[in-house]
Amino acid sequence: LICLDCTEVKATRVIDGDTLDTAKGRVRLFGVDTLEFGERCASEATHRLQQLAGDSVRLEDGPRLTDQFGRILAYSYFTEDGASIDETLIREGLATAWTRDGQHRDLLVNLEREARIQGVGCLW
Repeated sequence: LICLDCTEVKATRVIDGDTLDTAKGRVRLFGVDTLEFGERCASEATHRLQQLAGDSVRLEDGPRLTDQFGRILAYSYFTEDGASIDETLIREGLATAWTRDGQHRDLLVNLEREARIQGVGCLW
């Protein structure tokens, strides 16, 4: 997944492996789910999201714009080359794919299957 024309926003703080604060508001990554604090792999996912997001990210809306907590739901991409942060977290075995909905669901679910088979990361 690549998105060079997605909206670029300043990333101000990573909350956990699938949530970050931006100039636009709190963003929950649409395509992935990571474990909660204290569970295995949670700190690794949080640290990796900090590395991947850097100072800014590109955001792509999914089919729903917010979640039940009022967070913005968006797929996330690197600012430089437009590559998918969601995809990277899954490929590295730090996140599972969101399966409920989303235009990239099938691709991300297949990437998770491959990561599981290969045993990459700390989730499996």
